[in-house]
Amino acid sequence: RADYAAMLEAVDSGVGRILQTVARLGLTDNTIVIFTNDNGGEWLSNGGPLFNRKWTVWEGGIRVPAIVKWPGRIRAGSVSDQPVITFDWSASILAVAGVEVPTSYEGINILPILEGRAPEQQRTFFWRSAPNSNRTQQAVRQGDWKLVVDANHLLLFNLRDDIGERHDRTAQRPDIVRRLRTLLDDWTRSVDADAKSLK
Repeated sequence: RADYAAMLEAVDSGVGRILQTVARLGLTDNTIVIFTNDNGGEWLSNGGPLFNRKWTVWEGGIRVPAIVKWPGRIRAGSVSDQPVITFDWSASILAVAGVEVPTSYEGINILPILEGRAPEQQRTFFWRSAPNSNRTQQAVRQGDWKLVVDANHLLLFNLRDDIGERHDRTAQRPDIVRRLRTLLDDWTRSVDADAKSLK
């Protein structure tokens, strides 16, 4: 745990030095700073109230903080409920740089949403455990609803009401389970077909 704390302190110090350098060079007002991560916390971290951790498709394994600083464009202290994925950061940076984002790219430019110039969008996201994982997990999120397939178990959660994924709603909403399972199965077939075509 002491090593983990030291790593976090080193990251914090490093980010501080970068921001100080940007300020010293007079670039603060013309710089977008994005601080985020690619997956949930390690076993030493406390992700509460999220359930589980890295290497899983539960919220504790995939939901991460994202802090964006863009002076004069994104209001300091504002909070957005817009779900995003890593691909969105690439698409957003390309759009700000004036580079056309290919229509086939999965990410979207989310900066207009964070700036308050565009409404939040309902998104559909998919995840699955790594092929070398010792446990098969898949998940799909559409709007507030998330279906988790953990081994042979189907579990449905409303993330707006239950961010900790503690109240399975499969019995109450079989219609949503069917809809999300169909989306997940279609996505899985598409991803697997794409992977085979690249071999």
